[in-house]
Amino acid sequence: MMAGKVLAYVLMDLELGHTDEVLEALRKIDEATTVAVTTGSYDIVVLLETNSLEELYEITVQKIHRIPGIKETSTAVVEKITRV
Repeated sequence: MMAGKVLAYVLMDLELGHTDEVLEALRKIDEATTVAVTTGSYDIVVLLETNSLEELYEITVQKIHRIPGIKETSTAVVEKITRV
């Protein structure tokens, strides 16, 4: 993780049939460094890299939460990363 950066995973529960549209919308967000379609409790997990918590808030509320087809999100801010 680069010094001063805020990383967060946003886990998303989607409405059925909206995966492709949500995926395309997320790909347009510059701060989204990785977007993964997953199985299990969440349909998509996106990794965001921002300069501040305020910027993270703006991206989640102003961009991600406005994407049609997303039912629910859960955001997990990364506190520490250990490479193995």
